[in-house]
This record gives sequence, C-alpha cells and structure tokens, in this order.
Amino acid sequence: MIHEQARGKKPFDAGDYPALADFFSAYLHQDFAEEYGSVAETAKGFLADASGDEILQVKEEWGRLREGLRGCSLEEKQAALGRLGSSWRPLSEAEWKELDEILRHAEA
Repeated sequence: MIHEQARGKKPFDAGDYPALADFFSAYLHQDFAEEYGSVAETAKGFLADASGDEILQVKEEWGRLREGLRGCSLEEKQAALGRLGSSWRPLSEAEWKELDEILRHAEA
C-alpha cells in the first residue's frame, strides 16, 4: 500500500492472492448486497458452495492478507480489496473484523 516499503513490508501484489481474487469477484461483486444481503451472508454462501480445498486456500490467503495489512488504515484495506476484485468496501473496522471472524473460523 502507500507506506508498505517505509514500514519494511513487501509491496502489495494482488497476484499473490488468486483464491481471494476469485472469491471477491465471484461473491463480493457489485450486486452482492442485493443477492445476499450482507457481507456475512455472502461469506456463508461461499462456504456453503465451495470445496474444502477452495475454503482452505481462501483461509490461507486471507490470513496472509490480514497479516500484510496489519497496521494499515481502513482506506488502505479498502484499496487492497478493490485491487483483488471486490466491490465490498468495509465502512468500519467492525465490518472488516466480521468477515475476518467468519473466514478464520470456517471449517473446510
């Protein structure tokens, strides 16, 4: 993101997260709110549809993304999601944490 190199982090590369990019573009697209109602319901829809391997890959990549964005502003997190194909932009840290809790505790 903007200050990654100043903080000693590797620059963000969306290509490092292919499973997340697939998840975001397929589920958190521009119509996700109309289709699912909320980001939580969208994530639950993904978990119901996905194979165990897909869930494991998304969880692994989400963990890396979460760690890579640690200490970043909400705006930087929103920008990263956009670069991964997501139309969802969390409006608060609470919204970010809601998706985080669902993905971290998902069973594959």
